[in-house]
Parts: sequence; C-alpha cells; structure tokens
Amino acid sequence: MEEGDVDMTGADANEAELDDMKKRLKEIEDEAAALRDMQAKVEKEMGSVQDPGGSGASQASREEVDSRSIFVGNVRLLFTASFSYLLIR
Repeated sequence: MEEGDVDMTGADANEAELDDMKKRLKEIEDEAAALRDMQAKVEKEMGSVQDPGGSGASQASREEVDSRSIFVGNVRLLFTASFSYLLIR
C-alpha cells in the first residue's frame, strides 16, 4: 500500500454490516405488522363470539342475572362460605 492509498476494507465491512442491520430491521417490522394484523383479527373474532346476538341480548341476560343476585356488605373477614351457607339455609 502506498502513502496516498486509503484502506477501504473497514468501510466496506461497516457498509455490509449496516446493510445487514437494515435487512433485519425490515424483517422485524414486517413481523410486527403481521402480529398486529393477527391480533386485530383475533380481537374481532373474540368480539363477535362474546356478543353474537347483539347488545340487546347481552343487556337482557345481564338484567336476568342481576334479578337473581344479592349484595352482601359489611362481612367480617372470618366469615366463610360454609358459614354463610348455614345462615341462608
């Protein structure tokens, strides 16, 4: 190598490494986009499964459940499920 020559092997290696990083970044971005699409699809399917008859049907079922429910407040911590069963029975 002469005095005026510049060593380009380091620059070529850095450029190749940069190109590899860009390729990996592109692959990661593509995978992230695919995962977002899959998540949106699953959320859409789950929403349709949870509410198949529309909101009117779910409102009616909530009201029916509420009509059979009772609220119990101010219960001591030592109060067990078996003891409550004995009281209600």
